[in-house]
Amino acid sequence: MGIRRQKNLTLLYLFFSFLCIFLGISIFLTLLTSCQLLGTGLKKEDQTKSENSTIRGGDERDVEKELEKPATRLSLWIDNSIPLYLKMVIKNEVRKKFGSFSLAESQDSADVKVGLDFASKCYGSSEDSYQAPLILVPVVSFFTVCDGVAWEDFLKFWNGNPQSLSYITDQGGLPRLLIPEDIFNILEGVLGKCEGDVEILSQDSRDSLAYALNKEENSFSIIPFDWLEPGLKALNVDNMSVFDRKLNVREYPLALGIMVEGKNPDIVQELESNIGETGFSNRDIGELVTLNMTGVTALVRGTARKMEKYGVLYPAQDIAEILADADITHISNEIPFVEGCTGARDKDLVFCSKPDYIELIKYVGTDVIELTGNHMNDYGHEWMLYTLDLYDREGLAYFGGGRNLKESYKPAIFEISGNRIAFLGCNQFGPAYDWAGKETPGSTPPNYQDLENVVSDLKNKGYIVIFTFQYAETYDYRPIEQQVIDFRRMIEAGASIVSGSQSHHPMGVEITEDGFINYGLGNLFFDQMFSLGVRQGIIAKHVFYRQRHINTVLITTMLEDYCRPRLTTPEERAFLLRSIFEGSIRET
Repeated sequence: MGIRRQKNLTLLYLFFSFLCIFLGISIFLTLLTSCQLLGTGLKKEDQTKSENSTIRGGDERDVEKELEKPATRLSLWIDNSIPLYLKMVIKNEVRKKFGSFSLAESQDSADVKVGLDFASKCYGSSEDSYQAPLILVPVVSFFTVCDGVAWEDFLKFWNGNPQSLSYITDQGGLPRLLIPEDIFNILEGVLGKCEGDVEILSQDSRDSLAYALNKEENSFSIIPFDWLEPGLKALNVDNMSVFDRKLNVREYPLALGIMVEGKNPDIVQELESNIGETGFSNRDIGELVTLNMTGVTALVRGTARKMEKYGVLYPAQDIAEILADADITHISNEIPFVEGCTGARDKDLVFCSKPDYIELIKYVGTDVIELTGNHMNDYGHEWMLYTLDLYDREGLAYFGGGRNLKESYKPAIFEISGNRIAFLGCNQFGPAYDWAGKETPGSTPPNYQDLENVVSDLKNKGYIVIFTFQYAETYDYRPIEQQVIDFRRMIEAGASIVSGSQSHHPMGVEITEDGFINYGLGNLFFDQMFSLGVRQGIIAKHVFYRQRHINTVLITTMLEDYCRPRLTTPEERAFLLRSIFEGSIRET
């Protein structure tokens, strides 16, 4: 009994001994870990103090200002009618200035409200350099005689009086406004509720708008400037054209600007200034290029006699400013310059011009000469080469012919305001002696496969290609069947515009998804006066924007005194346009 009790006491003693040892070790480890953590913390604190000391040593006051500066969070409301791309411009400017912002749920809760209004009411519009962010354009089908509307008449239509714009249609019916939904919302925002006859189009209607206007002849639309395309005719508003470089957007009724309102006038003014300084516009005049294409020029026979009698510049006295008002002016001069030219062989249709007649070509602002004329070798290769040397000395580009066959395939290239334009052409009609040979000068022969390859290559390099033909002559508004086939062939190869330079008589047009065709422009400077058709003429003003052909304006002329074109009267213009449209090939 005693021995058992002694064993129990021994075991109890050992248990308590181990317990004490375990507790001692645990306490020691805990203390060791705490010391390590404390040391690390002190080290980090010292490092942070050192870094802060270094920063303050560099520029202490700037750092303190940044720490004390309160975060600005502007509350912004943007009208839903503003197009998405303009909203992005606005948000970007707000973000650049204020760093961050929130979109307000309503106008009343916003610090700043941004909307659209007429440009004349907006900040910065008094500056000469002002470009309205959004330019709208009234449009009709290309095949419409009407050239413009009065703003007051449009307002009457908007307020429920359709008769005010009855002149806009060729059929004399009451007009109907076909308009994309977002543009309609913009106009209602600045003009109030529309009471006129309106059909709201879906947002994806852009590609089919020209077709819709062509089908519904008593219709018109209003679209952004950068929506323009060749199948649409841009109407002037109060005699102001959106293609006019000198257009005063403060006076143009469909120019819209950004209107900023808010609680803090300093913030409003600063934001207006920032948005205005972006210079953003859907009509950036710095990216617009115009080209005047013309028909037959032959300074010979009756035209030459008038020049001798009244002066070399006489034929252009009524039209020079019109021709020169373009970035590129084209002249198709069909005959060579020959020293000592008397015109004595004109009865045999062997033509030449005196060298000093080039002053007329320079006077009208010519930039590029077409050489496809079928009289270029009438006086032999010597004078064709002389003519090319003369153009070179005057710094005039040329195409559609050259010193040899290889050179005749060379395009005339222009790069203006980001638009790359190439001219190419050929003489389909002949005669064979007029064509360039391997080592002889002349016009470009109709080697279509070779020409198609050049056209395709130019398009692939990013050029807008303009192709011209010297074709078989017909005295009619409607093109012949083979002409249609050949002209379309160059459109299919990649040309954006194909133009007939041969025609002494204006001809119809054709507008396809791929290009624009003028089958004939008629005479410019030539002595034919024997019928109305040969006196009528067209100057085709093609408009390019951001490397795209967006529109063509047909400028109509009437020949006087065997040499002198003038602008048509309104009645003459209406008759000529209707004749051209009747001779046109239209999508059905």
